Amino acid sequence: MKLHHVTLFSAQVYMSTSFSWNYSRNRPCNNVLHRQRQPSLFSSSSSDDMSEEERQRFDEIASQFLNTESDENVESDFPSAFPLNPFRSTLKKGGKDSLYSDEELFSVLTIHEELSAVEVDTSGSQNVSNEVDDNPLGGIHELVTKTLEIESMTSLSSKGFSMSSKMSSSVELPSELKERSKQIRAIASDVDGTILTKHMSIHPRTRLALIRAIDSANKYKDAAAKNESGDKLLKHFFPATGKSRKGCLDSLGIEVGSLIEENCGGVFLQGLFCVDSEGNVVFEKKLDQRAIEAAEALVRENDISIVAYDGDDLYTTNQSEIVVHLHEHYGEPLPRLLPKDVDDTVKELASHEPSMHKLLLMDDDIDKLTNVVRPKLEALADEFDACVTQALPTMLELLPKGCSKALGVQKLCEAIGIDPSSEMLALGDAENDAGMLDLALIGVAVGNASPPAREAADFIIDYTNDEGGAGHAIEAFIDHIE
Repeated sequence: MKLHHVTLFSAQVYMSTSFSWNYSRNRPCNNVLHRQRQPSLFSSSSSDDMSEEERQRFDEIASQFLNTESDENVESDFPSAFPLNPFRSTLKKGGKDSLYSDEELFSVLTIHEELSAVEVDTSGSQNVSNEVDDNPLGGIHELVTKTLEIESMTSLSSKGFSMSSKMSSSVELPSELKERSKQIRAIASDVDGTILTKHMSIHPRTRLALIRAIDSANKYKDAAAKNESGDKLLKHFFPATGKSRKGCLDSLGIEVGSLIEENCGGVFLQGLFCVDSEGNVVFEKKLDQRAIEAAEALVRENDISIVAYDGDDLYTTNQSEIVVHLHEHYGEPLPRLLPKDVDDTVKELASHEPSMHKLLLMDDDIDKLTNVVRPKLEALADEFDACVTQALPTMLELLPKGCSKALGVQKLCEAIGIDPSSEMLALGDAENDAGMLDLALIGVAVGNASPPAREAADFIIDYTNDEGGAGHAIEAFIDHIE
């Protein structure tokens, strides 16, 4: 997948948070944007509130949109609801049916009304090339810039959104960090609570900052590349997460997930499974099976749920509501039961060969998990060469002793030729990110960060994950790298 296609689609998805357009790759650049008044699609304000008639119309239009190839000419009563869809082939290859949730589709199919009466003619622009197919990015950014000047869209600007191809953050860095940022050659970022909002989506500012960072790193992978001042340039971006690799990529969405899958390495499963940009495993470690047996006994004793990770394969002994929620809300693969024994009983997780990378012990009763289960889990961890960490209040994680997200980051950095203590920027929010933030040249905690992450960080950004905190941080530092 070519980066400029991904970046173009990013602009489309971003813009769909407030408006959409009918953009044709075959139309000359002096008339690239045409919006036409269309009848209102839906009277409802949400996909959950639609009438039966509206739901039928929604399903029909959504189906047409999702199954439209990127090079297809769309004929529809609602043409502005169909932005380019360059990922249809990727969806097919991955066996996916949908690019968006119902609520996201609802937004895409209704926002066309906000600009439907506006027609923009860019024929006088000096910045638009006639070579649309060779470089669609320039044309789309020209359109975006003009559109943001429309008075009816000023509410976007007041919220801090910008659609220039190279956004700059309003965050002012201390002079000492500005100087140190020139040494950054790699960026590592946590996912849940940092890149992702509480609704498991990516804030528009963070989305564009991620694309900018990945694009920059992809351009300058050559170890000798330097900017005009002679400073080394950004070479790598990678996620560092407790999620499985598949869960991480899926939760980031087809756009950012595809970019990372095709261009970046990653630290997954709290540092227990690390791959380079070619997909080669550079480090992994698994639990002692005796630790798994003891943890399963603890789960039965306290009537809580358990999920075991073996790479991208997740297993459980009971598909409880909180286990299914792990899949539905956090984007992890759906945990499945191990094959049954000859006596028709579900096999124990400890019987799985060759062991598991990590365990999640989960329950909605946070008090029980914190004050009853955690002390017992830490005791068995000491006995069986394991350790305990926590990223979310409802989940405890059991890992092989000595392993952590920080160690995984260290191992991946060794494989790609980066010294994290002198060349890496790290972003995080949780207890399990503290070691990585401390390891990095510059550790940044987002505004919603936990006390351990804040204590380990060199800089705490005022914006939370829901306010694009990771995006603000990446922009603020990358401005001093490029």
